[in-house]
Amino acid sequence: MNLLLVAVEDVENIEDFLSVLVEMDVAGVQVIESSTVMDVLSREAPIFAGLRELMTRPTADSKLLVGVTNRDDVPQRFAELLLRVGLDLDKPGVGYAVCVPIAGAVGHLDVEGD
Repeated sequence: MNLLLVAVEDVENIEDFLSVLVEMDVAGVQVIESSTVMDVLSREAPIFAGLRELMTRPTADSKLLVGVTNRDDVPQRFAELLLRVGLDLDKPGVGYAVCVPIAGAVGHLDVEGD
């Protein structure tokens, strides 16, 4: 069993990311509002306000998608399906997907393939 983490760096693409996860039958995905450390520091810590000037990309809202899967090929397959809708995870500012092995869990997990 793996923890699936998908960072969506531009929320304009959220529908494409979610559609691909639905197409892959990944169930129980949670959507979490997120920000980078640099975004938070530049907004909320006065001493770091100058960071906003140094940032190479405009600040934007982002989302973190979190789910559990039994499959190990999810990040690669996810990237391939996103390419079909014109989103390349290898390009900066799009996002990324990772699977992390889960050593144990408690509670009911909505996992495909169970």
